[in-house]
Amino acid sequence: MKNKQQTIQSQFSYTGIGLHTGENVTITCKPLPVNQGIKFKRIDLASQPEVTATVENVVSTQRCTTIGQGGWEINTIEHLMSAISALEIDNLLVEIDANEPPVTDGSAKVFYQLLEKAGVKEQKATKKTHQITEPIEVRDGDQYLVLLPADELKISYTFVGNHPGLTDQFAEFNLTTGNYQEEIAPARTFGFAEEIEKLKKAGLALGGSLENAILIEADGPVNELRFENEFVRHKILDIIGDLKLAPDFKGHIIAVRSGHRLNSILAKKIKDKVL
Repeated sequence: MKNKQQTIQSQFSYTGIGLHTGENVTITCKPLPVNQGIKFKRIDLASQPEVTATVENVVSTQRCTTIGQGGWEINTIEHLMSAISALEIDNLLVEIDANEPPVTDGSAKVFYQLLEKAGVKEQKATKKTHQITEPIEVRDGDQYLVLLPADELKISYTFVGNHPGLTDQFAEFNLTTGNYQEEIAPARTFGFAEEIEKLKKAGLALGGSLENAILIEADGPVNELRFENEFVRHKILDIIGDLKLAPDFKGHIIAVRSGHRLNSILAKKIKDKVL
């Protein structure tokens, strides 16, 4: 891991469909000075408010990770945050003209490519990376996360299908030494056919399509998969994004059935432990 803080060299903009609104949304990413963190700015609102992407600003973890302050919010930040984390970017301003980033293809691939193309620039200030010294556990029924001491950042995830069209899957990824761009970034989000109508009636998933999500019917996925174990890889992608909301740390995460809610609880426990 880098011991210096990093930002991007040049700003860029990207326009695409929002997963839940189904409307076009534009993000513009800009460099920030040291010690600023990852900030989101709602330029579509009159006061153009900003919020820092940290765990205390999480306002919802239902189906996605949502941050906000004072009644306004930005949801579905986890894929963008995952790419930011993988590239070890510490200071960045994300201007956005809606309440969620573009869904792109349902993975972190586009965000990773855009950030990489903008260039990652080392800054003068040192980055503090916390060493986990004792286990931290989060559990809810048959879902759990355990963070163990380690000299690197590694994730071991067990995905339990719990659906006739899915098999159980396991994957392990070392964020310190692994190839995130090839192994994790392209893994797409997924949804179940029986839930789609319910979501759309609730005003959600209006931008969802086979172009940006894997659809699972009774007998299995409709789309052609990018990886045999794409579902568990996407779960690892989400954990990387969600735990970017915690202070930087090294450790080995063991996850079983975990989702955004447990990820957020673990991020808060890490913050409480190391700060």
